[in-house]
Amino acid sequence: MQLHLKSQEAAWGGIMMALAVILIVLSGVIEQSSLFLLALASFITGLFQRQFSARAGAAFIAGTFLAGFFLAPQKLYCFTFAGFSVYVAVAEYLRGRKVSGTASILVKGICYHILLAAALISVNYFIGFDILFSDGWVQKLSKIPLLFVITAVIAAEALWIIFDKAYAFFQSKYGERLIMKR
Repeated sequence: MQLHLKSQEAAWGGIMMALAVILIVLSGVIEQSSLFLLALASFITGLFQRQFSARAGAAFIAGTFLAGFFLAPQKLYCFTFAGFSVYVAVAEYLRGRKVSGTASILVKGICYHILLAAALISVNYFIGFDILFSDGWVQKLSKIPLLFVITAVIAAEALWIIFDKAYAFFQSKYGERLIMKR
């Protein structure tokens, strides 16, 4: 019986990883929906971690990242997936530990802002911000530094709130339906 359960777990985990990699690949093909598809792929990380453990969730992130890196046309999207997935893994870890609402928001906020800072530093180091400010309304807005900073902060905080609420909704609506029954 135990061997049968382990093989079911391995098969379910493989299917979930394959689905996440497909979503990463599709995010590079369907550019208009890239953030949505990457977020959905990271939500699968939460399902996997909820089913097994935080250690298994970390292995899932690493495996999906590597498979996605080899298969996806947009390699940078794999890093976005990894950042989203780390946030989801932290959220799942806190949920599993039954951390209070205030403490959970505080820890998730710290995690989000560390990931955001890492992303901004990486963008500046690897491609520079000049390419982001070269066209359209961003260029016009960047000429008014205070307004640009305020707009960027509001957008970053809105992204965090939307992502966190979307993940909570996904888990409440579909989480129990998609995990493997033991």
